Amino acid sequence: MPLQFIIGNSGSGKSYTVFQSVIQEAREHPEQLFYVIVPEQFTMQTQKTLVEMHPDGGILNIDVLSFERLAFRVFEEVGGDTRKILEETGKNMVLQKLVQKHQKDLVYLKNQMKKPGYLDEVKSLISEFMQYEVGEQELERMKEDASDRALLQMKLQDVTVLYQAFRDYLREHYMTPEEVLEVLAKEIVFSEKLRGSVLVLDGFTGFTPVQMKVVKELLAVCSKVLVTVTMDVQEPFMGKEKSHQLFYMSHKMIRGLCELTKETEEPVWIKAGEKSRFAHSPALSFMEKNLFRYRRQVYKQEQKEISIFSAGTPLKEMEETARRILRLVRKEGYRFGEIAVITGNLEEYGNLARQAFDNSGIPCFIDEKHSILMNPFVEYVRAALEMAAQGFSYESVFRYLRCGMSDITRQETDWLENYVVALGIRGFKKWKEKWVRIYRGMKEESILELNEIRERFVRETEELARGFSGKKKTVKEYCGFLDLTMQDYMKIQNRLMEEQIQLWSDCELGKSILKGRRPSGIDEFRRLVPLTTYEDYADMLLKKRSETLPGNPIIWIQTTWEGGRHPIKVAPYTRSMLDTYRNNVVACLILATSHEKGKFDVEETDKILYGLHRCLLLPVFFHWR
Repeated sequence: MPLQFIIGNSGSGKSYTVFQSVIQEAREHPEQLFYVIVPEQFTMQTQKTLVEMHPDGGILNIDVLSFERLAFRVFEEVGGDTRKILEETGKNMVLQKLVQKHQKDLVYLKNQMKKPGYLDEVKSLISEFMQYEVGEQELERMKEDASDRALLQMKLQDVTVLYQAFRDYLREHYMTPEEVLEVLAKEIVFSEKLRGSVLVLDGFTGFTPVQMKVVKELLAVCSKVLVTVTMDVQEPFMGKEKSHQLFYMSHKMIRGLCELTKETEEPVWIKAGEKSRFAHSPALSFMEKNLFRYRRQVYKQEQKEISIFSAGTPLKEMEETARRILRLVRKEGYRFGEIAVITGNLEEYGNLARQAFDNSGIPCFIDEKHSILMNPFVEYVRAALEMAAQGFSYESVFRYLRCGMSDITRQETDWLENYVVALGIRGFKKWKEKWVRIYRGMKEESILELNEIRERFVRETEELARGFSGKKKTVKEYCGFLDLTMQDYMKIQNRLMEEQIQLWSDCELGKSILKGRRPSGIDEFRRLVPLTTYEDYADMLLKKRSETLPGNPIIWIQTTWEGGRHPIKVAPYTRSMLDTYRNNVVACLILATSHEKGKFDVEETDKILYGLHRCLLLPVFFHWR
């Protein structure tokens, strides 16, 4: 289908021209669909611009999408690959698993992957390989070219191992965002919505090989494709510039698209006019036309649009910027929301801008990403896990307490730290013991208050400590019951039942059901105890009377009570009940992966994070045999 380029300088009005054309055609042909494809980050702004430009204030048959959103629109219509999308966090987890699995095959990266940020770099490299369709042949060629550089060759070999393992793992499980466009290219031909539509590609400086595949398929089904290109109007249309030249990317994009189709219409050259970005800023317009050009021209008129100042420190730069912003607002009628400050080093200037603008009373929004690690709750969880993993070392304990999310106040934390440092308290065992020693200068009566704080801390962290303190369990400990004979199995069950009867007979709740009688065995228990319902236990359980039970519950789980006297019912769970439940869940999981005795589809390094509703998440560590 016809391909047409709309070419012009930056800010000349290319997008405005093509949007006007699309809006006019959309009004004349309401039955036809129009798609405006822009980079992901520009979709909302482009929608807003089109709605504001449209005489009717709506864009019913104009759709603004990115390539990724276009893919999902097509998948909704025609189906497609049913694999789940693997996002960035999932990629990290898969790569970490593959690094552990292929450690023996990794020569250089085996130890490097433990360094902070290294995994992200490898993930980004693999993502780029997938975007640019780098395959095994290209990687082999790279390794051959690096034969005289041993270190680079080792890195390429390790990357090849991880890249191939990553692609093999995803093949049957997941699809990455980079693969979405590959699937889209195969499904476009089946889309009735795209067939005969008008397509606009705006805001791109070039396309990846995968995107070019998609564009090729779109050219085959769309009635017309319009592409905006940022390029000086004095440049030749099909010029072949070298890679260091200013409009090399634009020429490369034009040539690449023209190779996809023979139906190319005469390009539209947009010259700066009344609707251009710099229509009322002649100095900026002059700079745009001459910046980085070989021709040297000088703007001889007086102007106030561009000014340069230097300062001794970055803070003084931001203070001067704040003064100029206030001048624009107070004397020239600008609004704060109409002013932007752009920097190439947001990490350094962001905090300084916040400080300078706050002092000047200037409201500001700083467009920065905050790491999830800076979230207080995430830091709290990380500190708690580190504390348990390090055996309650001094540093880990007070990192946890100073997160601000513990039940211990900051002042109480200071008291604890002074005592712990003075007397060398280390390890959870020491925290569980009653403190009696007093260091020099400490008041004797304060030891009572310190022990009260210590006990609160122990209650708060005891479950976590217990979860990490247990030894690793083998598969045999979870599933060994399968090797028992029925006679041995029932013998164990009868012994456990007798233990439960003994506990039941000694507690207040059991005595109320047994009416003072004490069964001597399982058969007598069956004769004495009638079938019961929750109604028989409600008076004690709803009041959560722990002292009436055979064991001390660590949690009470609440559920609905259909047809009962109350809207809810509560059930006590003891530590042994939770441990048994956990072991049963793990046993089921292990058996679900088994295809014959002693063989499981799991890895030696696998771990399970087991959690129960309204309970603390506890790690279950075990190794496979």
